[in-house]
Amino acid sequence: MARLLDIPIAKKIITRNIIHFILLAVVLPGLLIACAGQQPAQNPAGTSTQNPPVPQLTEATHGIVDTTGTVPQSLLTQLRTRSDDVQAHGYQIAVVFFNDLASDPHQFATTVFNNNGIGFKDTNNGVLFVLYLQKQGKDGHAPWLTYITGGGISGALPDTLMDDYAQTTFVPARAQGQWQNGLLAFYDKVSTAERDPSVAQEWQTTHPKPATNANSSDTNSNLDPVSMGIIVMIVVVGWLVISAIIAVRRRENFFYTAMRLLGRVLLVLVLLSRNSGRGSSRGGSGGGSGPWGGGGSSPSSGGDV
Repeated sequence: MARLLDIPIAKKIITRNIIHFILLAVVLPGLLIACAGQQPAQNPAGTSTQNPPVPQLTEATHGIVDTTGTVPQSLLTQLRTRSDDVQAHGYQIAVVFFNDLASDPHQFATTVFNNNGIGFKDTNNGVLFVLYLQKQGKDGHAPWLTYITGGGISGALPDTLMDDYAQTTFVPARAQGQWQNGLLAFYDKVSTAERDPSVAQEWQTTHPKPATNANSSDTNSNLDPVSMGIIVMIVVVGWLVISAIIAVRRRENFFYTAMRLLGRVLLVLVLLSRNSGRGSSRGGSGGGSGPWGGGGSSPSSGGDV
């Protein structure tokens, strides 16, 4: 008689565990994605497997930031002097140095541009040079250079003109091991064209505008959500299986075991996030009182060499 009474109870327990299983499978992916999004990069200069954190350009940096600590001070001083002169004429040209990164260099540079609002809000006339010192450029020589232009400066600095300047100044100097001189020459050409609209007008009369192609970073970025989804599903399945095994061995309620295991994992992620946050806050921007950018933005214009 007791066994007959146990059958309905067992069915209720099984049904309840199945409902808990489904609820956890629905809720956990969102929790994991939220936790993953909060994980800051640990290396302020970046590596081939890890993106660097986006630095903050401040008044103290003059728009020039070396996150690597390896760029000669003489070059940084020359760039800051040029940056102050350009800003005095109503424009902004920033330069940021990283070691490497894991994702698309052009898209990451665009994020640096927009997060710092390079250029002035009313004219949107900023320019950003990002150099990845340990990443080989398209010709096999390091560093990789990405240049981003604001949405309001495309008339004075069309992509074709910027590419020509990069190919005739920075690229040959880099091939000879003199990328620093090439960067200064590229900077000077861009700043001159930025102030004088006739330079771009003359360029466009002698160089027909090519057909526009979608930036390659768009196709690369489409892979990220797919990869993230696969990783999340693997983690969810692994977590549920482990929880089920532990619950059976310890004769515990499945929901209780799964939530306890999840709590421990989230605690570890929070501790790691705090530790890495302290590490990344020490690098990069060089400090300063207020933001340097004036509120500009870019639709990802520019190029890479």
